[in-house]
Amino acid sequence: MSIRSIDKYAVIKRFSLGKMLYDELDTIYIQELDPVNKEPQKVFNGEKEYITDISSDIYESLCKGFIERENDQNNSQ
Repeated sequence: MSIRSIDKYAVIKRFSLGKMLYDELDTIYIQELDPVNKEPQKVFNGEKEYITDISSDIYESLCKGFIERENDQNNSQ
C-alpha cells in the first residue's frame, strides 16, 4: 500500500459533504486519488481535522466547478 499525498483545495462554489457545508473561500484538504485500487479518499477541513471519506466519483465531481487545487509548495502534510 503506497502513501498518498494530501492536497490543499480552495472551495470556489458552495456545496455540502456529509453534514458539513463548505462556502466559497473555505479551504479543504483531500487525499490524492488512487486510480489503481479505487480506495476512498479522506477529506480534512481547514484545520486539518478528519471529516469523511469520499469515492473517486465524488472527488471527480467536486473538481468540476466546486473545488480548485491550490498551487502551494507545502501542499502535502
